[in-house]
Amino acid sequence: MKTLREDLRALAEQAPSVDLAARAVRGARRRRATRLAVTAAAVTCLIAGGGAMLFQQARPAPPIVLTPPETKAPPLPAKDVGPVEQAYWPGCRSVAKACAERAWRIVTREGDTYELGKEAKGPLAVTADGRRIAYYSSKHRRIVVRDLASGKTWKAPLKQPAEDFAAEYALRLSPSGLRFVVSGWGGRREPNKLVDVERGTVTDLKRGWWPVSVSDGSGPVVLAKPYDMTSQVWVLGHDPITVQDFTYDYSALAPDGRTLARLGQSFDRDRRPMVENDGSIVLFDAVRGGRETRVSTSGITEGLRPSRLGGWLSDTEVTVLATPPEPSGPAAAVYAVDVRTGESRELFALRDEGVNVVPGLVR
Repeated sequence: MKTLREDLRALAEQAPSVDLAARAVRGARRRRATRLAVTAAAVTCLIAGGGAMLFQQARPAPPIVLTPPETKAPPLPAKDVGPVEQAYWPGCRSVAKACAERAWRIVTREGDTYELGKEAKGPLAVTADGRRIAYYSSKHRRIVVRDLASGKTWKAPLKQPAEDFAAEYALRLSPSGLRFVVSGWGGRREPNKLVDVERGTVTDLKRGWWPVSVSDGSGPVVLAKPYDMTSQVWVLGHDPITVQDFTYDYSALAPDGRTLARLGQSFDRDRRPMVENDGSIVLFDAVRGGRETRVSTSGITEGLRPSRLGGWLSDTEVTVLATPPEPSGPAAAVYAVDVRTGESRELFALRDEGVNVVPGLVR
């Protein structure tokens, strides 16, 4: 399923002078409705096919064997769990009941895989250092932050219905996980709030601004708002600056407290899509704007291209998720990219084709 950001980008390419947000929402709704109709038709066919299988099995014909569900992982221990490498919601090609029983899986850097409980069926995020997770608890009806080593948990002061996460959402964590922004539909739908778990406070954010980065304590909060062919970036407490690209593809705030990276773009009216990531990373000052620095990435596996940015591993290395433009391409992988030289080193490949969560990734 395409995200609203992809819908917005597609519309921006073809009609930059119109009300992009309104058209994107209408287009997204039409496409979502079409996909639901197609899904319903597929389910109907599956049910009909199942009936045919039962009917055919009464005749001397070989039965159709369904692919068995993936082996279950052990439950996540109460404590003494190492840092997370990645998390994923397994894809499912089995029967409906088996798909409904899926749960988030946590993969540690040591290679252990665990499964979260059934109460964590909603969003999941991981701090950039991999040591804490945050998830929506259907039992408590709020976001819960959990330290994997000690087992300590914190409950957010904001209660939320599960319906908040039935549409597109963002859950952006600070480095400690104890301060976060939860935002619906790119900042255009409630909730759009800054939550401080330690202080027990909830602050409303301006409508239409999507969360990019959140710092601990009283540190900077970075929001973004794409327009027709440009975007604005706003570090709260300062004036917004303008970026000469329509994009959501930003990194977290760098350790210096003012530098952001974004994925570079190329534009060609004769190409479809007209706007594509060009493999470069652009650095800019999110507080003052002005001069930008662009570097081309190297060392990423052929057949992959940068598609998302994340947290900073040092003053000079940023996390990059590279994905294949075509489904037949190589497995998506996460890299550390040196923003001075563009040189990359692979950190790990993604484990599953379902929904994936990478620590610190901005998505």
